Amino acid sequence: MPAPYALIPPPPGDWKDIYDNQAIDMSISHNMFIRGLNAVYSQALIVPAGKEKAFAFFCNSLIAMIHHHHQIEEELVFPFYESKLGDGTMSHNVEQHHAFLGGLEDLEKYNKGVVDSTNKYDGKVVIEKLETFADGLVQHLHDELSTLDSSKMRAAFTVKELKNLEASLGKRVLKEVSLTNVLPLGMVLHDKSTAPHDAWAFGPCDVYGKLKPGFGNDAPAA
Repeated sequence: MPAPYALIPPPPGDWKDIYDNQAIDMSISHNMFIRGLNAVYSQALIVPAGKEKAFAFFCNSLIAMIHHHHQIEEELVFPFYESKLGDGTMSHNVEQHHAFLGGLEDLEKYNKGVVDSTNKYDGKVVIEKLETFADGLVQHLHDELSTLDSSKMRAAFTVKELKNLEASLGKRVLKEVSLTNVLPLGMVLHDKSTAPHDAWAFGPCDVYGKLKPGFGNDAPAA
């Protein structure tokens, strides 16, 4: 499964249907991770001189995002699903998490050394470390969607139960996600065409996160 890795096709259904949206939302998150991995693979060997620490920071922000996603799944989302779908329903997903965790942590440690100036950056090392786990990670990101099939969700949960899950999930994400690395990374990994809406044109920043003239960004009146 050589990089660049294929993205996950959009699951069937309507994102406004809470049952369909369990898999749709997950596919959007997972595709962000796959885009991030592809970005690392494509640039690791051509990082401009003087940008090595920035690239290592980018890599570790991606790893932090993946860690946090899987932690929330194991502590909140999967137990909720298993409460109605049955014990062990999500165990294969957790086993897959553990299978690639060591490789993620090894690359994370190397990148931290680059940022801290205790490791000299070497793109070949980054690629070698990626190749110890990336295939398994991407396979997992594809496989997990089948466990969130809309028909399974509809048969097991009420709309209120899924709304309560989403509320708990949103509260935890807002509390824990870093505004200085993970959130900005999410903005540059997210394909906005997967959430099309005219509403985003009213935002005060452009797609690169830069302030747009006007839109309330001008200096306050004296």
